[in-house]
Amino acid sequence: MEPECAIAVYENEGILLYSGGQGIYDDQREVAELLGLDKSKVRVKSALVGGGFGGKEDMSVQHHASLLAWLTKQPVKIKFSRAESLVIHPKRHAMEMDLTTACDENGILLGMDAKIILDTGAYASLGGPVLQRACTHASGPYNFHNICVEGMAVYTNNPPAGAFRGFGVTQSAFSFECNLNLLAEMVGISPWEIRYRNAIRPGLSLANGQIADQSTALVECLEAVKDIYESSQYAGIATSFKNSGLGVGVPDVGRCIVSVENEKVHVRSSAACIGQGMATVSLQMLCEVTDIKPENIVVEIPDTARAPNSGTTTASRQTVFTGEAVTRAGRKLKQQLDSGKTLKDLEGTEFYGEYTAVTDPIGSDKKNPVSHVAYGYLAQVVILDATGKVSKVVATYDLGKVVNRKAAEGQIEGGIVMGLGYALTEDYPLINAVPQVTYKGLRLFKALDTPEMETIIVERDFDPEIAQGTKGVGELATIPTAPATQGAYYAFDGKFRTKLPMPETAYSKKEKKNALEKKITKQLPLL
Repeated sequence: MEPECAIAVYENEGILLYSGGQGIYDDQREVAELLGLDKSKVRVKSALVGGGFGGKEDMSVQHHASLLAWLTKQPVKIKFSRAESLVIHPKRHAMEMDLTTACDENGILLGMDAKIILDTGAYASLGGPVLQRACTHASGPYNFHNICVEGMAVYTNNPPAGAFRGFGVTQSAFSFECNLNLLAEMVGISPWEIRYRNAIRPGLSLANGQIADQSTALVECLEAVKDIYESSQYAGIATSFKNSGLGVGVPDVGRCIVSVENEKVHVRSSAACIGQGMATVSLQMLCEVTDIKPENIVVEIPDTARAPNSGTTTASRQTVFTGEAVTRAGRKLKQQLDSGKTLKDLEGTEFYGEYTAVTDPIGSDKKNPVSHVAYGYLAQVVILDATGKVSKVVATYDLGKVVNRKAAEGQIEGGIVMGLGYALTEDYPLINAVPQVTYKGLRLFKALDTPEMETIIVERDFDPEIAQGTKGVGELATIPTAPATQGAYYAFDGKFRTKLPMPETAYSKKEKKNALEKKITKQLPLL
């Protein structure tokens, strides 16, 4: 992730801000509040955001640059150094979890009791919503309902924690998926078998009561990895699921304007591209419904002066929400073209598309509430070689209809590498709440250590009436790798590891702890 950067310019008695955040309308609102201005006086354009992974949902340098530009009436650029970013930027929430899971003699899940304590650091940030996701996904993509989850987010003196790819589910999935391996061992069946017997299927209800729709393909994902898992000596398996969209009754809207300008079709949306290829998705979806050639389409950068508010790029939502908004606007354009009009005839015309997801809040008294508009599912296998190194990862994903296969595979492969670092190497030690790490010391997973990866996509339209049948993949891609890796090491040496990064692996530090490390006070494990 690049260090945070923003440029602010004083103009027209207001501020023009070039932001690297994940939502230009969030930046506009917060800068306007800071300066005491009407929002119309703050124009925000999205710069090249680069990797976001949730970390750029929080304000970092945008407000500083805007305030200085407002006071000096001069252009201002502020950029964190790498060292500043390491200290200031929100990190993944550390959690302590106590989990008890039960099944019958056939491995059928009966119940779960979980307690989760989340360290949100010195500020709330998104600690509440992250805890909510950790709790609502804690029982995994399985069909059982005797579940009690108690979660607590705690303020501490530690650096702030915030949104991070997987949004709490990475942590609780690690606990639950590892527990399943112990249950399978007690019953006398394989880790694959216990997952297969309990996997959510179309028409069954998840733990939150939501009925799995007909696109649900977790069973097919498990079937696709069965042979490779069972034929590998040291292998671990995990499944997971993740929502597309904010869900739980929170207002969630995708918006887009398609306009004809100089005989080109412009796509205008606030959806930030953070590496997931949102511009490509928008272009392809518009081409699909209008038959207009790509060279006649311009996908504009997000700009509050030009684009309607399509929400923050978060919760794997933009392909579904902005994708559907683009589709609806495109269909209106197509009607005009089918009537015999040309782009020249439509010069200056705008077509508006909007999609709103209707979901039910947590605590709804409905028998089968709709918690989220869509869920993606997956099964992943991590394989070790005889030395304990990861030699291959096989990942099978249920993504609905795939808009751009190469981009989807890129998201999955990037998520796997991030998940391997999370499982095996990355750490963020503190002494008295002060970070004691350099960029090198973070021990991000190295390119030379990246194993062979095989991606299998189970393509089954989610709902052809919503975003042409797509689901999101961005967050889902990094969730299962850590528990699958833990399972592989359990098969390798029989040690059941409960902390991340996992100790005593082929990737653990070989040198003895130095004096500084010995001083590190006991912290919540960085899950």
